[in-house]
Amino acid sequence: MTKQPSSKEQTREHILQKAIDSFKTHGYARTTTQSIAKNAGVAEITLFRHFGDKETLFKAAVQQIASDVPWEIIEQRLPGSLEDDLAFIAQKILAFFLNQRHAIAMLMFESNHFSEMKEALASNPRGTMVFLNRYFQKHITSGTIKSEKVDILSQMFVSMLFGYALGLDHVKDLLDIENPHSPEALTLEFVQIFLQGIL
Repeated sequence: MTKQPSSKEQTREHILQKAIDSFKTHGYARTTTQSIAKNAGVAEITLFRHFGDKETLFKAAVQQIASDVPWEIIEQRLPGSLEDDLAFIAQKILAFFLNQRHAIAMLMFESNHFSEMKEALASNPRGTMVFLNRYFQKHITSGTIKSEKVDILSQMFVSMLFGYALGLDHVKDLLDIENPHSPEALTLEFVQIFLQGIL
């Protein structure tokens, strides 16, 4: 039987979500505990009971934002062929980056002021790289992929998706692209180009 979250747990989660929204929008310096409490509909003292201070709340928000893609589940759902697998993986990675792009951009900025935030910022890419290294190594061992530079393959794969989500997608409306592609179509094209380079 699944344990239902208590009212205390729900309040904590609600405050945390409002804090994430505020940090994404305003950054660390311009976000106040008073404004977070107001947006959450709780007294500021309630926020302090759950998180202690603003910095602790920010760290909790960062951990929530940087929570990893569930690679164990994704691995179980891979279609089976290299091309279909990579398309499926690319769509999951791109969806995560697009969904969290404002938070990631905020974390990239704040990591200049909070060195410990770099660790949280790196947690998702690290988990993704571990998964991709394992996946590419399997195909190198079976002879499907000829390259032996597993880490470079993984970096290339992630970098193209990260670059699009955090850079190009942000300004695509200004680029005068005649027929903009959906993220799904883009990942399929990317995978085709990637495969041509490694096979």
